[in-house]
Amino acid sequence: MPVFQFKHFQIQQKHAALKVGTDSMILGSLCGWENPKRLLDIGTGTGVLALMCAQRFPFQEIIGLEISEEAIIDAQINAQNNPFDTKITIVNQAIQDYKPKEKFDAIISNPPFFENSSKNPNDQKSLARHTESLSFSELLQSITRLLTAEGKAWIIIPFESTENIIQLANANELFIADLITLFGKPKKPTRTILCLIKQISEIQESSLCIRTESGSYTEEYKILTKEFHDREL
Repeated sequence: MPVFQFKHFQIQQKHAALKVGTDSMILGSLCGWENPKRLLDIGTGTGVLALMCAQRFPFQEIIGLEISEEAIIDAQINAQNNPFDTKITIVNQAIQDYKPKEKFDAIISNPPFFENSSKNPNDQKSLARHTESLSFSELLQSITRLLTAEGKAWIIIPFESTENIIQLANANELFIADLITLFGKPKKPTRTILCLIKQISEIQESSLCIRTESGSYTEEYKILTKEFHDREL
């Protein structure tokens, strides 16, 4: 599917290895900030999270950072066609090398997931899906370096990596404000969404189930994403 049609915008995804998926749809719908000014989208891919956040929040500026030269093609087209007031700039650079003049009060990332698993023969898919190009430790170090003292960072991770990543976050002086467990189907946890901040906070825990046992979308998922899907689910 070269184009994914949202309710208020569309995503060109002809070149990017990873297409628009449920992870981005949920992360972009659940993330939240109070009066945010500048957003950094780490590993922006097609730019889908950048545009979802531009739809929901009055950012002054959004930077989409992407290492894949193929994904950059799509991301730049999508940023240029951005129908919202927020300026979206796409930067072809690794987060480890990114040194902006100002920090960000908002960060979001749907990072590469897979550790110690067989690589995809497609180099670009492997780059997008595996952690060799961006380990969880490097991601959290970068968030600590680039997030303002009062800022919030939202990330989505594999459910089975949750405890390990919370420990890594704490080691990098990041603390959990929100922990949302995502269930692919009832009793089948697949992902965790974390909101990271720089102050110790009481953790707000919640959950979301995406599909019923029969495979249809749950009502809570439909309600959450209704401002993004261009049709009834």
